[in-house]
Amino acid sequence: MEQQTFDLTSAAKKTGPVTCLGMTFPDEAARRAHFTALLAEKLKDPEFRKIEGFPLGTDEDILALSDPPYYCACPNPWIDDFLKEWEAAKPPKPMGYKYEREPFAADVSEGKNDPIYTAHTYHTKVPFKAIIRYLLHYTDPGDCVADGFCGSGMTGVAAFMCGSRSVVQELGYRVDVQGAVYDPNSDTPSECISHIGRRYAVVSDLSPAATFIAANYNSLVSPVEFEEKAKRILAEVRSECDWMFQTTHVDGNGKPIVGSGGPVVGEINYAVWSDVFVCPHCGEEVIFWDVAVKRGEGVVLDTFECNRCHSKMNKRTARKAWTDTYEAPLNKVVKQAKQIPVLINYSVNGKRFEKRPDDADLDLIHRIESMSIPYPFPVKELPEGFNTAQPKESHGVTHSYLFYTKRNLWTLAALWSKADLKMKFGLTNFLSRNLTRMNRFVVNNHNPNGRINGPMTGTLYIPSEQVEQNALKLFVEKWIKHGWQTSENVVSTQSFSDLRQIPDATIDYLFIDPPFGANINYSELNSIWESWLGVVTDQQKEAIENEVQKKDLYTYKDLMVSCLKEAYRVLKHGHWITIEFSNTRSSVWNMIQSALVDVGFVVANVSALDKKHGGIRSMAFTTSVKQDLVITAYKPDENFEARFKLESETEDGVWDF
Repeated sequence: MEQQTFDLTSAAKKTGPVTCLGMTFPDEAARRAHFTALLAEKLKDPEFRKIEGFPLGTDEDILALSDPPYYCACPNPWIDDFLKEWEAAKPPKPMGYKYEREPFAADVSEGKNDPIYTAHTYHTKVPFKAIIRYLLHYTDPGDCVADGFCGSGMTGVAAFMCGSRSVVQELGYRVDVQGAVYDPNSDTPSECISHIGRRYAVVSDLSPAATFIAANYNSLVSPVEFEEKAKRILAEVRSECDWMFQTTHVDGNGKPIVGSGGPVVGEINYAVWSDVFVCPHCGEEVIFWDVAVKRGEGVVLDTFECNRCHSKMNKRTARKAWTDTYEAPLNKVVKQAKQIPVLINYSVNGKRFEKRPDDADLDLIHRIESMSIPYPFPVKELPEGFNTAQPKESHGVTHSYLFYTKRNLWTLAALWSKADLKMKFGLTNFLSRNLTRMNRFVVNNHNPNGRINGPMTGTLYIPSEQVEQNALKLFVEKWIKHGWQTSENVVSTQSFSDLRQIPDATIDYLFIDPPFGANINYSELNSIWESWLGVVTDQQKEAIENEVQKKDLYTYKDLMVSCLKEAYRVLKHGHWITIEFSNTRSSVWNMIQSALVDVGFVVANVSALDKKHGGIRSMAFTTSVKQDLVITAYKPDENFEARFKLESETEDGVWDF
């Protein structure tokens, strides 16, 4: 019964003829061109654009981002075609087969260190190996699973990986030569629980950033081909931009070191920039790094002194210094918080050194600031929001491109302009986090000399000690080093509240990890990604609590109910839905359970899913959830309610319930 065995280490580009939805094309480019033309016609249909959650973007940007019919940066019009094809191709079931499953009651624990999982960041990700356990329990080979809050698309990856004998065995299952799967830890270890064989997935999300990441996770990625392209593009961009990341090597006294060819030049690894405050007593500018950060001691002072008058102050009593800068992309003067470079970490012949920026370094920065970037980059205003208010108020960052220093923006724009979709997938792994002014330099007891600590999770917070990493080096560090062969899953960009492309009762299983209350404002946090992608989330159907969007707990419940109604409609009778839940508030927890019951689901079990390495908040605060909870519910079969009324007091009725 085993359908496929995958070699996950040798992903290679498909060559020659390809078949898609019953049609054969000379190659993948021809396939994409054919369906892109069809999608272009579909975008002209006003009814098509009425699908809830239709993203904001021009037809050109939507088409450029899409890879139809597998991935559309808008609602995918081919979902039903794939469902019919998958249903027709299902392996035959034994005579008398009837789908029956008990609730999966075991707690699941899976780590996040798999190279596929770590290939790209996202705000919340369920390890795909954890999802595999649910798929093996609730589905058969060839079944169709769906996830309407797909995020980075791990449900689709898990569906595909159910066809990998090695991955299933790695999870502790025993697999016989016929592909039957046994769980040696169960009460009945000799009982077959499933079979090796890929499942198919329809994954969708309201966010174009999420579906772009999910689409790449659910399509072929070859690390060899990626590296070949990356090296070529890197060489081109390095020849244009590496002068911006050069600094003079100096001795311990700050004097240039001269070699046979003149002053020795090093390559900047990163620079630390510091906020500047104004003393409330004498008006002197105070560099936060100089007066509050005690490297070597592992201390950042809450209260610090003015260099001139020695009066005490803190971040609340001292106001920030601001500068008025003419921004050519906006054609106006913009007020921004003043930050200056205070430390440069650089390399010479493979050895690292540090220095205080000298006049040549400052002149280089001024030179870059005076020049025009010769590549396009997004000049998009940040949306009004809870998270987006922070960088606007604290540092005057009103537009997405202002999250970058000029030289990193220049380098990123050059890389982006030369990249294909796979390469842009690699670039999005760091362009909204480590490359931005949100990147923190942290000095504490664990890191007395300080280290790069990345942005603060779930926020758009700009720190007082910001790290500007070398974009060229970061590109090399973050490019894809592991491949995967996940393919032929379907990705759609739309609201889960309107899945009109999916007929009633056609999905075999649902695994979802929805937004929970006010935990994460996805559309706001994705705004940097989406400014580069050119297609933006329509917030109207975003299921969150958000004061700026005027969405309270009751609005959130209404939105979740509309999504769960669609889940109920598309799920086959007698089949299951699993909902991963991470929220400390009992009101949200109760609301989710109430919403499930309201739409007709029967809640059967609640268990734990331990991701082993929690997020920043779950590790830092004792009131936070340490393990996600998993709700399992099923959709009663068509005759359940009628039978229950007739048989509620009989033994058969009790067992039905």
